[in-house]
Amino acid sequence: MGKRALFGGLYAAALIGLLGFTSYGVVILVLFTFLMLREGAIILKMESTTPTTVLAGLAMCGLAYVNFGGIQEVVLTTIGMSILLSFIFLRAEQPAREMRRGLFLIAYIWAPMLLVIQKSWEFPQLILFIFVMIWASDTFAYLAGRSFGKRPLAPKLSPKKTIEGFAGGVIGTVITGGVLNYYWELVPNEIALSMALAVSISAPLGDLVASALKREADVKDSGVFLPGHGGALDRLDSFLTAAPVSVLIYSYLI
Repeated sequence: MGKRALFGGLYAAALIGLLGFTSYGVVILVLFTFLMLREGAIILKMESTTPTTVLAGLAMCGLAYVNFGGIQEVVLTTIGMSILLSFIFLRAEQPAREMRRGLFLIAYIWAPMLLVIQKSWEFPQLILFIFVMIWASDTFAYLAGRSFGKRPLAPKLSPKKTIEGFAGGVIGTVITGGVLNYYWELVPNEIALSMALAVSISAPLGDLVASALKREADVKDSGVFLPGHGGALDRLDSFLTAAPVSVLIYSYLI
């Protein structure tokens, strides 16, 4: 428990420092993207992690050259990688299976993370705000679930998650987002509250999706990225769903 708390604190401090006070937050998000692509390929039992990670690396280098572009670049690189991977997987032992799993990784990890990386390049504090909202969602859901939880939210995937905990997470996250933005003055209040609400709903979903993948693969953790916390996918499963939704809400409302 002590090791878990120590490394969890260091992880949070690193994110706060990089996203809140430097322009290098995008570097760690790029690193997370590659780690999650690799872990995802292993969990899905793909024949090789190389094609997906190599193509992602080449695409990321090109995107970095143009400051990561915008929505158009997300669409173009996602379509381009999908086509190239499909051609590469024609030589696999089970082509159709590899195509399905490779395309899932692109939709599940690559496209959402690229959208977030683009926004981090422009506005790293917004990504930090999203991380804080995810932490608030986890904390309030845990406290509410422990105090009032009776009805399981998804009993087959996560028996400890409850409907009461989910409701507590929604309420606590929205309040936290409003209070934090009041003092931080990061974005207009209506945007902060909308993002907080989106995080409170989508973050638990991301956790459950990752749980479903790990349960089917019969593994406890996606990797060993952080001692006591598992892999990068374990740490960012909620972020994968909450962050892109929040970024889209911000982009639409601003």
